[in-house]
Amino acid sequence: MTTFEYIAVLVSIVVGLGITHLLGGLGRLIGNPGRPKVYWVHIAWSLYLFVYLVAFWWWEFRLNAVEEWTIELYLFLVLYAVLMYLLCVIVYPMEFPSDFGEYFHHRRRWFFGVWILIYFVDMVDTLSKGGTYFASYGFEYPVTMAAYIGLSATAIFTANRRFHGAFAVGMCLYQFVWMFRLFGTVS
Repeated sequence: MTTFEYIAVLVSIVVGLGITHLLGGLGRLIGNPGRPKVYWVHIAWSLYLFVYLVAFWWWEFRLNAVEEWTIELYLFLVLYAVLMYLLCVIVYPMEFPSDFGEYFHHRRRWFFGVWILIYFVDMVDTLSKGGTYFASYGFEYPVTMAAYIGLSATAIFTANRRFHGAFAVGMCLYQFVWMFRLFGTVS
């Protein structure tokens, strides 16, 4: 077993648990129609989170090119996976609320706060790889991260359902386009 394979096992387990939690939550929602009350924005964020997790798992394969692993890189990957898992638990709590719209807006500070933390961790990681690596993502990366953080901060402080709906739909669409544009083929 290579070092990458060994390290990828733990990170993949945590990401896999997140995907399992999301799919299990969605399955329980489908299996209990009429109870609890479904909120389409909550479903949109579930979809976004699922695609984000799948994209991260795909991106993680690129790490097989890393020749020298450090404890810092290992802990970073574990932290990133744990933060994503926490989002899955926030989206689908162990005990379902009676109304996911009320639940989502009540927990939005946690949900978007963790997203902001993930975006900051991502930026620190990208910057730590050097200016050339950071520049390889072009102008889009810093602009996108600033927009993600700004919109997530706004989402923390507003309960406006139109804003939350537009934000969720926009993030889903952008994530799909970004994933196919950037990731393509892994060799």
